[in-house]
Amino acid sequence: MAVLDTLRQKAGPVLVGVIGIALLSFVLGDMFSTRGGGGWFGGNNVGAIAGNKISYEAYMHKVDYYTRIYRIMYGQNANSEMLTDEIREQAWAAFVREYAVDTEYEDFGLAVSGDELFDLVQGENPSPLIVRNFSNPQTGEFNRANVLGYLQSLEDGRDDNQDEKVRWLFLEKEIINQRLQSKLVNLVAKSLYVTTLDAGEALANTANAVNISYAVKRFDSFADSTLKVSNSDIKAYYNAHKNLYKQTASCDIEYIALPIEASAADDAAAKQWIDDLEQDFKSAKDPRQFVTLNSDVPFNDAYMKKGEQPAALDKFAFDPKTTKADILPPFMEDGSYKMARLVDSRMLPDSVKASHILLDSRQGLEAARKTADSIRTALKKGAKFADLAAKYSVDQAANQDGGDLGWFPHQGMVKPLGDSCFFAKKGSVVVVETQYGVHVVQVTDKGKEEKKVQLAVVERGVLASRATREGLFAIANEVASRSKDVATFNAVIAEKGLTRRNATRITINDRNVQDLQSARDLVRWASNEGAIGKVSQVFELDNNFVVAAIAQVRKDGYAPVVQVAQEIGAELLREKKGAKIIAELGSAMSAEAAAQSFGTGVQTASNITLSSFYLPGIGIEPKLAAAASASKQGVLAQPVIGASGVYVYDVISVKEDGLSDAAVAAEKARQQAATVQRAAYEVFDVLRTVADIKDMRGKMVF
Repeated sequence: MAVLDTLRQKAGPVLVGVIGIALLSFVLGDMFSTRGGGGWFGGNNVGAIAGNKISYEAYMHKVDYYTRIYRIMYGQNANSEMLTDEIREQAWAAFVREYAVDTEYEDFGLAVSGDELFDLVQGENPSPLIVRNFSNPQTGEFNRANVLGYLQSLEDGRDDNQDEKVRWLFLEKEIINQRLQSKLVNLVAKSLYVTTLDAGEALANTANAVNISYAVKRFDSFADSTLKVSNSDIKAYYNAHKNLYKQTASCDIEYIALPIEASAADDAAAKQWIDDLEQDFKSAKDPRQFVTLNSDVPFNDAYMKKGEQPAALDKFAFDPKTTKADILPPFMEDGSYKMARLVDSRMLPDSVKASHILLDSRQGLEAARKTADSIRTALKKGAKFADLAAKYSVDQAANQDGGDLGWFPHQGMVKPLGDSCFFAKKGSVVVVETQYGVHVVQVTDKGKEEKKVQLAVVERGVLASRATREGLFAIANEVASRSKDVATFNAVIAEKGLTRRNATRITINDRNVQDLQSARDLVRWASNEGAIGKVSQVFELDNNFVVAAIAQVRKDGYAPVVQVAQEIGAELLREKKGAKIIAELGSAMSAEAAAQSFGTGVQTASNITLSSFYLPGIGIEPKLAAAASASKQGVLAQPVIGASGVYVYDVISVKEDGLSDAAVAAEKARQQAATVQRAAYEVFDVLRTVADIKDMRGKMVF
């Protein structure tokens, strides 16, 4: 059981860790943006990778597989939308790996042999995944015997062992994938090289600095209306820079979000409810059952030490005068009204150390109980626990250490086993039954004991009532019904004093919209509606009533010129203003002469290098930084048309740090390491791009 529990606790993150790190971060990148669609996709396809269409049935089959893996890893179903979405992304990632990456392994002749896999699992060079999942959780020490014991347990042919076999096959596949990824990255990294010249130039870009004096005429110093940008100018610029306007399908929306929050009347009703229940709670013979029957939050049977509970509960529970007959009257905390009673107090440690012998009860519970009694009798007569564990226990992993379970917290074991160990005295032997079978447990050590309490807490959340919800919905529905387009949408929300929000570049596979979590219904509507001015029905999202209007739609491919005309026009205005300013300068090419022409003063900027991002006193002006860093003292420089104005400058001084061979060598080594590190994700980014991934799952309703 120890190995299986360890795998459940530590291999669980494999589903997220292995795929999430080794695949998602390398392969997916930004692939979830829409890369096409339209008629190419049949109604039964959810996407395509490297020309391979992915059918809905194949995708859902993969989702079912990873759902099963999650259940096996964590011992529970994926019971939240976030987990379900995560599993779907991992299922899609598996298709990406299959069609975009695995084929490259074959083309490069990369493989993992049987002997290599054996070494990765059982040999002297185990995979990091094996080390992570078969190390002692307390000491972090890897135990190869645990691996062998686990593999042996998979070979017994029991029907109830099928999940463990699925778990192992999944882990084994990820071990192979991790090794193949490492081989491909290493292969590419070996082909990358940084020259001494590259290193020297890069070092000079940061080591050599200039100080300048300059004059600037800002673009905002004269009106835009003094210059004209024609439609033909915009179209010519667009055609010359078309690649700048490549885009993925997306849309912008304007929306309102009305939080579904409790009203003052709802608060008063919750307060009245708990006040009416106070005397019944105080007189209840079984406060635990009372909580179970009445509280919004189930009874918590955990024992808490001082400081582990909210201040009001802590003060009440650890007051020496508090008895089981006392009650902490109703009070407000974290959006709920609460009242409490003391159920129990004990001297307990934070952790205990124990050993166990697990008896398989599947052949008969009574037989297992009799065997447990016999073992307990033998222990009383002086038998060694480790010898009996080796003879009787079915937990082969724990038997490697004589049945030792190590140190664990109260909640670190299933409840019956945890309670028995923590409530028993050090050195005592107890028999306890769990879903795993019958355990003979010996408490071998206990941590320092301190007072811990168990409280019964009745909670009543202050939630929006039906009347409150209906009132908020009515407001949202009126906005939706009266709005015919974006203009009327804005007019109605202004009339009602509501706050308009904006969300830009929503893509078909987005899960959230701004601060709205799990907003798939809104995203699907906005992506599928596809028409500017459309107004939605009322959505209930993330505890909000939401109504939206589509303000902008972008199709996959190149943005039409009309869509980017304003952006291009602003850029052309800057260029025209720059040209006009330079023309008016005439021969005034020094900072001082330019300042007189501009009617401004001369300023200075220091320590400008080619790599300077922000220039003190100037701001972000990359063109000025590049020009100044390449200029020589005493040589007249050309004016620079920057982001905010035209700059005329003189180089006051140049600081050139001598580059030693050692410094260049160190920079070369640094760049080489950085280049190799980039290969770890850039190689997969290239594969993703080449695969031309088309992900249309957002159009499907799952």
